[in-house]
Amino acid sequence: MKMFVALLLVAAASAAPQFDPQFTSPVQPFQPEVRIVSQKFEQDQVGNYEYGYQQDNGQQVQEVGRVAPGSQPETGSLEQQGSFEFIGDDGNTYRVDYTANEGGFQPQAPHLPVAPAQIPEYAQLRQEHPELFWAENGGAVIQQQQQFGQTQQFF
Repeated sequence: MKMFVALLLVAAASAAPQFDPQFTSPVQPFQPEVRIVSQKFEQDQVGNYEYGYQQDNGQQVQEVGRVAPGSQPETGSLEQQGSFEFIGDDGNTYRVDYTANEGGFQPQAPHLPVAPAQIPEYAQLRQEHPELFWAENGGAVIQQQQQFGQTQQFF
């Protein structure tokens, strides 16, 4: 009986997960712990800011945000410029530079796909139906009234 209990204890001990000091993250036990090498955050009273950090695994982020006040109180816009860098699964370092403003998020990097060239039918559609492209005209909708020979513009 004592031999059976001893074998049971040995089997339970060998089946338990083994501790490896290199893998100490409680969230993902098989990932090495990542440490922050440097970090910074500065903000002024208007809302402009700069921040960034660098980790020991090669990941780094840098961003600058600038506030442009609007014509009315509590209005305006924020333009952000920055970059992030990381090491991919293939071992290569990838960097993305970006701008984010009223025109949206605009990333630039050699590894990102490039939009295809515009097809000729699109230019023809633009000429024949300008009302479909109102956003490109600064928000103005252009309507042509052919019976009167007038062009009206609405905002």
